[in-house]
Amino acid sequence: MILSKREDFRNKGVLKLSNVIDMEKIVEVQSSLWQEVKHKFNIDIDEPSTWFANPSNPIGDARAKRLNGMGSIMRDLKASGKLDEIEGEIQSAIDQVFGAQSWQPLDLWYSLLSFPGSESAWNVPHKSWHNDEPTVVGDADPWSLFVFVFLDEVRTEMGATSVVSGSHRRIASLANTLGTCHNEALIDAFKSVNSGLFESPKDVKLLPMDQVLEPLIQQDPWFQALLKEDSADKRIQRFMKEGSTLDDIEQKAVTLTGVAGDIIVFDPRCLHTFSANVSGLPRQLLRIDFRRQ
Repeated sequence: MILSKREDFRNKGVLKLSNVIDMEKIVEVQSSLWQEVKHKFNIDIDEPSTWFANPSNPIGDARAKRLNGMGSIMRDLKASGKLDEIEGEIQSAIDQVFGAQSWQPLDLWYSLLSFPGSESAWNVPHKSWHNDEPTVVGDADPWSLFVFVFLDEVRTEMGATSVVSGSHRRIASLANTLGTCHNEALIDAFKSVNSGLFESPKDVKLLPMDQVLEPLIQQDPWFQALLKEDSADKRIQRFMKEGSTLDDIEQKAVTLTGVAGDIIVFDPRCLHTFSANVSGLPRQLLRIDFRRQ
């Protein structure tokens, strides 16, 4: 079972682990988070009239809005020790799947809390598809893992992150032919997660993040269509239900959904973007990153 989970992650780039975190700990962190949000932004989760009282915050486009300035709240929560027990449970789950001491958490936590935008219907997003880490030729594993932590139920229509599962493998295939060496500046930009992995950074062959989309579009009409507007019915059918297969690599648009206590482990080399929150509710989600050992 553990081996199959690890293999599933390597194939898809996304792995959901259910009931990882004790509910009492989730409730405690959720309560602390909203206390700080209320103190700093005068936003009360139970009073929708307060969510957009400040015209400058939260910010975002029509899809969803995020609070600008959550970094200090997350740093304070981390420093207070209130995230320690949750972090320990996540570490235990990661160790069970990938092997003890294979991955270690970084100090920084992120808030992915988002509020509804102005769109009224959910659709597979066509904008802002990207990946967050270079793809190194010959390296099956990323430098880091993103771990999404659910503080409450997150459904697709709540602005769930959309991911093309399997896309990291497609990008790895591209890297074999398009990857280049002498990317020391880019490697150095990720030193928090890749330091010690290379004897000679100048000899590392990789494909940068900004050189991914164009060759994918040229190679595959499915990706070409992913970046174009169309009706929700057509896009959901084509990208989420049918998906596509090229060079024996299955790809499909999936949304990162779950309930309180779940986590999702995500390969940052996968293409992803944010979607519209049309639910009328905030998306309550945190993220912590792990680095390879």
